[in-house]
Amino acid sequence: MLSDDEILGILYLQLTGMGVLGNCFLLFLYSYNFLTGIKTKTIKIIVTHLAFSNTMLLLFRGIPTTARVWGVKCFLDGLGIRIITYLQILPRGISLGITCLLNSFQAITLTPNGSIWAELKTRAPKCITPCILLIWIFNILVNIVGFVFLTGPKNSTESKHGCNMGYRSLDMYNTDHLIIIIATFIHDAILVCLMACSSGYMVFILYRHNQLIKYIHSTSLCRKISHETRATKAILLLVGTFIFFNAPSPIFILYMFYFKEGSVWAIHASALLSLCYPAVNPFILISIDTHMPKVCCVH
Repeated sequence: MLSDDEILGILYLQLTGMGVLGNCFLLFLYSYNFLTGIKTKTIKIIVTHLAFSNTMLLLFRGIPTTARVWGVKCFLDGLGIRIITYLQILPRGISLGITCLLNSFQAITLTPNGSIWAELKTRAPKCITPCILLIWIFNILVNIVGFVFLTGPKNSTESKHGCNMGYRSLDMYNTDHLIIIIATFIHDAILVCLMACSSGYMVFILYRHNQLIKYIHSTSLCRKISHETRATKAILLLVGTFIFFNAPSPIFILYMFYFKEGSVWAIHASALLSLCYPAVNPFILISIDTHMPKVCCVH
């Protein structure tokens, strides 16, 4: 019979493998289109960066965590473990930022042409590349600060469970640590609130448009109704999936701070949830053809 550690390792490995394959498929598809000169839609550029950040997160968190659970001997020194930890945390912030950008861009795309945001709708595609670059630079710089001030666990290379990576030592009574924790929480909360607002706006636009045309039985309009319903479900599914898998994270972090003795289950629960969103995300995007259709906007 398999032990608990073996079962956990298999679960980590399955999530990692499934997610990497899905994200690599998206990367290959869009990279091929770009290299062959096929015009790439703006939303697909965003999805490409999202898939890349998710792949990084899965590889740098999933594989080391699996190795640790299975007791694979650690060949890294303290600096190596800190670098791997940095590479685990960096793509999470980028994935959050890109997901928020994807959601916001789609909200702008669905804006009716007669609204006060119509001008923003025409300018948005030109701003996407600078926004993506800003997300990468911001997260790289912020996490470098964390890399300098936050250290890994003591005796991390001598653990009987292999490399003890991915869980930085945080001191709630250390001013530098506390500032970083609060800043990270505020940053994440702002992006999640922005996603919730833009998603609510999109659902409202789609619902209102659907109400206006529900009595019209034109074949073309019926197809548009179908597309709107599909887009609404995609929006709710993407945001709901993100919130579902990431909302419990602060709870587990606080638990690990105050109950260090019995925090092993919390560490595994947090790690599993952190792998679920990047593993499931590409299949949601593939199922909706990675592009949520535009609404036939009413002036």
